[in-house]
Amino acid sequence: MPTLSDNSNRTEQFPRRLDRRGMTLVEIMSVVGLIGMVIAIVAPRIDLGRYKADGGMQVVSTAMMAAQREAVSRQHDIVVMFDQANNSMIFLYDANNDGTVNGGERVRNLVLDRGVVFGRANATVLPAVGGSAVSFTRIVNGLPSLTYHRSGSASQAGGIYLMWARATSGSAIDADNVRALEVMRATGRPEWWSYDGSSWAREF
Repeated sequence: MPTLSDNSNRTEQFPRRLDRRGMTLVEIMSVVGLIGMVIAIVAPRIDLGRYKADGGMQVVSTAMMAAQREAVSRQHDIVVMFDQANNSMIFLYDANNDGTVNGGERVRNLVLDRGVVFGRANATVLPAVGGSAVSFTRIVNGLPSLTYHRSGSASQAGGIYLMWARATSGSAIDADNVRALEVMRATGRPEWWSYDGSSWAREF
């Protein structure tokens, strides 16, 4: 027959489980409300346009540098066309260096992030880039273009402007959400600039 001490040992060996319960509806609503308050406080401080413009320019400059490297490694021209109407860039891997799209030649399309477009809005002109959204004057397939040669040099100096356009139709575009990309002819190197509302600063 078990003794009192036996029961005591058994209890120590198998401790009773603690009761577990989920969160009540009131607690859940309190957490949701707290999260909403934090978002309401932080959201106005986030400059979405700035991040969008920076992200768009990083994508474009990276794609341009990749095109330059491919021209050198493949030892033939890479033509970059700027399609302003469709907010995209078209890369032609011009194997025979004739500056036209021929059958069998690779063509790649890069669409800008949603809300990012070619344009300068009311930002002041960056002299090295010029006043147009795309300042390259050579036309390929009806589009302004730049060609990277097998030496890594570019066909001409110039550049483009990018900006983040707000989704609401007719709303103003903040000048500090404008970026510029400058290409040097001799080196082919793309460098990008940001506008702070009054002046340009080199970023890359």
